[in-house]
Amino acid sequence: MSCLNKKKGKSTVVLYGKTIAYKMICVVLGFLSSILINRCLGVALRGEYTVITNWASLLQLFLNLGIGTAYPAIKRRNAERGKAVFSTVTLCMVGLYMLSAAILFPFVDIAVKYIIAIAFITAVENLLIFIAVIEDVSLRNVINIITSCIHIFILLIIFFWLPKNINAVLFAIIVDHLVLCCSFIMLYKVQVLDFSLLDRKIMREILAIAMPAMLMNILMYLNYHADVLFLSVITKSNIEVGLYGTAVTLGNMLWIVPDAFKDILYNRATKKDNPDEIILAIVSNFIICIIIFIGFTLVGKWFLNLMYGKEYVAAYSIVLMLFVGTLPMVLYKLIHPIYIVNGKTNIVVIALATAVISNFVGNLVLIPRLGGMGAAIASVISYSLCGIVFYRKFTNDYSVNMLSSVKIMMRKIKKML
Repeated sequence: MSCLNKKKGKSTVVLYGKTIAYKMICVVLGFLSSILINRCLGVALRGEYTVITNWASLLQLFLNLGIGTAYPAIKRRNAERGKAVFSTVTLCMVGLYMLSAAILFPFVDIAVKYIIAIAFITAVENLLIFIAVIEDVSLRNVINIITSCIHIFILLIIFFWLPKNINAVLFAIIVDHLVLCCSFIMLYKVQVLDFSLLDRKIMREILAIAMPAMLMNILMYLNYHADVLFLSVITKSNIEVGLYGTAVTLGNMLWIVPDAFKDILYNRATKKDNPDEIILAIVSNFIICIIIFIGFTLVGKWFLNLMYGKEYVAAYSIVLMLFVGTLPMVLYKLIHPIYIVNGKTNIVVIALATAVISNFVGNLVLIPRLGGMGAAIASVISYSLCGIVFYRKFTNDYSVNMLSSVKIMMRKIKKML
């Protein structure tokens, strides 16, 4: 029995190691993409690009209805039928969005066309990502790396031959998402189209989980990105938005490691609850994030000047402020999968709604006075509120103590080694 536990423990360490290595590769590739986009566009066009992509991201959250979040729970209840049902739903969404785009495109301007196109494609992509994470995380990782490399190659072409061309950059974004979607559909065999599978019972089960999850995703997005939208509306300055968008991009890179742990926790939570493992993941992420924060504090200005150009150095203080907000949000990111998989999305929605309200109020009060820094401060306040409230809920529900859980997990790791 001890031999079995030892083997299982080693496989867990290997799984986390592989996923973190993948995420670090994603950091490098995402960083290269951000350099090329910023260098291609300059601060002002970067601001315009940020506004378009953020409105598209918000729209896709309404369009996908949160259906992907129901996949782990449905798969847990009915492993064989679950994938076929979601394959049918995915292909129906593809057909519906293509028809809608054909109807809408003749009547809207170019910026709205980009928003609609990106929103439609990413709505499908987000559903496919949930299937990929549950079915085979490693294959998903390989697909993402390959498509990211293709995207960087396209951006390099734009950088050398089509500089200051926002249309070319946005088209490259659309191509990247299309390639990713097609890869998921083919390699995960999301090719079943059987309308008989979509009976009332299964649709009720899906929507019972999906609708609160959609609200949760919208709230989560607003908690992360309402600042960009408020900044664009209140300041009406593409330069201000461009600097802030760059800071947000760098801030999002700090989420890569927590996201790696989150993907594994989703995968494992479909089998059983794992509160002690979540605690260890939280502590590990705190250590990593603090190290990165200290490093950027020391060399951040030099880094921004070298990688993005002198005009982006003004984003330094905003990046630091957003990094501060990462720590409390690690709590939310790593705890919420256990509630989602168990169908307890209402708990997540309440915590996020509280944070979003504080974010809105903070943005309305602080942006007119402090601009981009005001938006960053508002985000840190909302992140802290969300993370701390969620952690207290988790410790009460599962009767866990961070310090004692870490000691137990460390003893287990020593035994495995």
